[in-house]
Amino acid sequence: MLRRLPRWFWLLAALLVGLRLGLLWHNNPGLEWNWDEVRNGRIAENLLQGRGYVSYDAVHQQLRPDAFHATFPVWVYAAWFRLGLPRHYFTATAYLLMAIGGVVTWLYAQRTLRWYRVPERPAWAGGLLLALYPSVLWYIGAWFWYENLCLPALVWGTYQLLRLLEGRPMPTAKAWALAAVVVVSCLLRGYLLAVYGLMFAYLLWRSRRQGWAARAVVWRPAVLTLLLTLTLHLPVLLKNHRLFGVYILSTQPGFELLQGHNSVSTGRFMFDWDEVDKPFGRWVQQQIPQLSSLDQYQESQARARLARTWITTHPAAEVGLLGRKLGAFFSPENFVANDYRTRYHPLTAAVHLTFLLSLVVTALRWRGLRFQPADTLLLLPTVTVLLLSLVFFVGYRWRLFAEPAFVLFPLITWQRLRLATTSRTVSS
Repeated sequence: MLRRLPRWFWLLAALLVGLRLGLLWHNNPGLEWNWDEVRNGRIAENLLQGRGYVSYDAVHQQLRPDAFHATFPVWVYAAWFRLGLPRHYFTATAYLLMAIGGVVTWLYAQRTLRWYRVPERPAWAGGLLLALYPSVLWYIGAWFWYENLCLPALVWGTYQLLRLLEGRPMPTAKAWALAAVVVVSCLLRGYLLAVYGLMFAYLLWRSRRQGWAARAVVWRPAVLTLLLTLTLHLPVLLKNHRLFGVYILSTQPGFELLQGHNSVSTGRFMFDWDEVDKPFGRWVQQQIPQLSSLDQYQESQARARLARTWITTHPAAEVGLLGRKLGAFFSPENFVANDYRTRYHPLTAAVHLTFLLSLVVTALRWRGLRFQPADTLLLLPTVTVLLLSLVFFVGYRWRLFAEPAFVLFPLITWQRLRLATTSRTVSS
C-alpha cells in the first residue's frame, strides 16, 4: 500500500519530519524531559537503587510511595537506565518517533477522509491541515509529551476501526498491531482506556444483529485487544496493591476531581493546584486538616470526597462551572508547556467554529444531512474527552484527542453537501 503513494508525498513527508524535529530541537536543545517524566525518571532510579517505587515528597521531606502518574514509563525508564544508556538518547529516539508520527497523522487522516469519499486532493489537504494544526505541530507537538505518540496512534486506529465497521476482515498481524497500539497508548495515557473502550463498545454494539461471520470480524480484534489490555495492566494493579493495599491504576483521579470542582476553579487546569500557600491549597488544608498524615491514596480519596461534598453543597456554582468548562473546551485556547497561560490561535477558532456549525447543520438535517453510524465512531473520542473535561477539568493536552474530529468532520460535512447539491442538480 505504501508503494502506491505518489512521489511528492515522500518529499513532503521528509520535509514534515524535518520540520517537527527542528521545532522539537528548537524548544529543547538539551533533550531534557518534561516535569512529569522527570518525576517518573526519579522513581525509576529509586527503584533500581532498591528504595522501592517511591518519589521524594517535598512537603513531608521524605521518600513516599507514588502511584500518581502512569507506571509504564517508569518501568521503561528503569530498563533504559539498567542498560546504562543516557537520558538524552531516549529523548532523541522519542523525538524521531514523534516526528514520524506527524506523517502517520497526515497519511491516515487522508485515508479516513477518502473512506468518507472526500475527493483525493481535498483529502490530502485535510490530512495535512491536521498534521500542521497549531496544537499538533507546535503547542503540544513541538514538546516532549507522549500525546505526540498517542495522537497518530489514535488516527491510525480510528481508520482501522472504520474498516471493521464496514465489515472488512482484519488480518491477524494487523489485529495484533491494533491491539499493541491501543494498549501502549493506554499505558502511556490512562484516560485513553475510556476513549478506546467506548469505540470498541460501539463497534460490538453495531455488530450485535449481524450474522456470526460479520460479528467475528469485529469480535476477534476486540477480544484480542481486551485480553492484551488486561494482561499488561495487571502488573500495574498488583504493584499499586503492594503500595497501598488497593487495586488501582493511579491515585490521580481524586486529585483531579477536586481540581475541577471547587470555588476557585475556572474549569481549566490549575498550574498551582499543589502549592499550599495559594488560595486553593489553603482551602484544601482547611477542609482536610489531617492531610499531612495521609498517604497518597488516602489523600486522593479524601480529595475526591471533598469534591463530591462541594458539588452537593454548591449546586448553582457547579452548574456555572460546567458551563465554563464547556466554553473552555471549545475556546480557541492552546496548551503552552513553558507558560502558566494558554494561547489563542485564529486557525483553532476557525476550525472549532466550522466543527460546531457542521454538527448543528447535520443535527438539523439541513439539505438532507444526517449522522451516519461511522460518524459516531469518529466523534466518540471528542465526546469522551468532553465528558472527562466536565467530570474533571479542561486540559488542552487531552483535548488534543478530540481535535482530529474538529478538523475532519467539517470536511466530511462539506463533501456530503456537495454530493447532495450534485444529486439535486442531476435530478432537476
